[in-house]
Amino acid sequence: MNVQRVALLLTIALFFACLPGTAAVPQGAGIYVSTAGSDTSGDGSLGNPFRTIGHALTVAAPGDTIVLRGAPVLANNVYSEPIRIQQPNITIRSQTGEWAIIQCPVDDENIAQCVRFDVDSDGSRLQRVEVIGGYYYGIKLETKWDWGGPDRSGALNILLEDVKVHDTGNAAIKVTPGCDDLTVRRAELYNTGLTVRPDSAEGIDNVNGDRMIVQDSYIHDTSATGLYFKGGATDCVVERTRIEHTGGAGILVGFDTSPEYFDLTVNPEYYESIRGVIRNNIIRDTQWAGIGLYAAKDAQIWNNTLIDTAQTAHSPIYFGIPFQDWEPEAGRPPSVNPILKNNLVYQSRGLPTECVYIRYTDELGGLSALSGMPAMDYNLYFHAGGNCRFTDRRPTSSLDHGTFSQWQTHLGGESHSQTSAPQLTADGHLLASSPAIDAGVCTGAPTDDCDGDRRPQGAACDIGADEFASGAVFDHFIYLPLVHRKSP
Repeated sequence: MNVQRVALLLTIALFFACLPGTAAVPQGAGIYVSTAGSDTSGDGSLGNPFRTIGHALTVAAPGDTIVLRGAPVLANNVYSEPIRIQQPNITIRSQTGEWAIIQCPVDDENIAQCVRFDVDSDGSRLQRVEVIGGYYYGIKLETKWDWGGPDRSGALNILLEDVKVHDTGNAAIKVTPGCDDLTVRRAELYNTGLTVRPDSAEGIDNVNGDRMIVQDSYIHDTSATGLYFKGGATDCVVERTRIEHTGGAGILVGFDTSPEYFDLTVNPEYYESIRGVIRNNIIRDTQWAGIGLYAAKDAQIWNNTLIDTAQTAHSPIYFGIPFQDWEPEAGRPPSVNPILKNNLVYQSRGLPTECVYIRYTDELGGLSALSGMPAMDYNLYFHAGGNCRFTDRRPTSSLDHGTFSQWQTHLGGESHSQTSAPQLTADGHLLASSPAIDAGVCTGAPTDDCDGDRRPQGAACDIGADEFASGAVFDHFIYLPLVHRKSP
């Protein structure tokens, strides 16, 4: 990244800080809301706004935009009310150059979520707004899955852009079955599980929501996993996102879901995830796996950097087993056809040495985490206190805490992978001396990196989330147009 490019990006970031996001403002009426307004005498205009978002929603029509006045113009920029969006194509956003907060109590079970997208809210948007609280969730997408009718869809094509969601009772964002095509862009999610699920609350909890895209976001300080998509979710993508300081895993491709949430018409085998893509993410300081695969079919794991993950359980790259409530009809299939290339694993001295682990259990007649061998190559594994170890617990394997050389033989692959010290900056970017530079493969790899820079910059693609650019002044994420957080 040269100096001119840095200056251009800074100019763009500052410019977008004064806009409602990168997407064009939807056409339709602009309905204004202010903490200094009135639902009685106001008319929803800029000069005479309503007082509450809830009232504005009662007069809004599909295609309308509800504009929230906020700081620094208003001293009080907090709207203390739960929000329920019940019509399609409704946008709620902060006024240009301002910042509004929607806040709900975290200890009132009558307010299950702070912002709710109902089943008829297709195409709606929440942009440049902060959401705090909710007994269960900060934001929830609702579904008709269990209504008993033939239509089991939920809220579709929802956009959450430039939002902050935090201090929630359970997960920050909940996606229920059939809520397809959610996009989460430039979001910051943190401090989950304050009350209801203090030890099991994710940044994003997606159960069978297809084609979810999470990009350019920052998920941190979650009581459990940063995010997962499970229950048969198809074609989900997580890219250019930093996940750190989690009580569970970083990203789980699939996990463990009750059988009633699977769509057996398209997924009769009960795969937890189908065609999930994880690329260009930096994941660090997790208690469980950096990236875990559970009953994942055709997963693609490309150019991720995992730093000090799996500190108390699993391994940085982990193949796990779903039990699906131990129900007799459930499938519990192994992961199949995964591709894991150009990934970088770094473990500090004192952390467990297992870098890849494939699980097996004798329960339920014997269950394997993986079918066949994974397509793994061009990866870098390093442990500062010794050597990375590799285990395959399946009955056909004798590899237990094996060396990298033994792993290569066992796998019949990883011939282009290495165990060199990766030479990283504190935030996971490559130093000029890194052996990961030009050591990856470009065929199949993403064409950009975690910062949006082009791949490749040199003779070949680099290993890890960052593509090193000679002469770069700095290289780090910009998570939100309004807030730049420099990693410690």
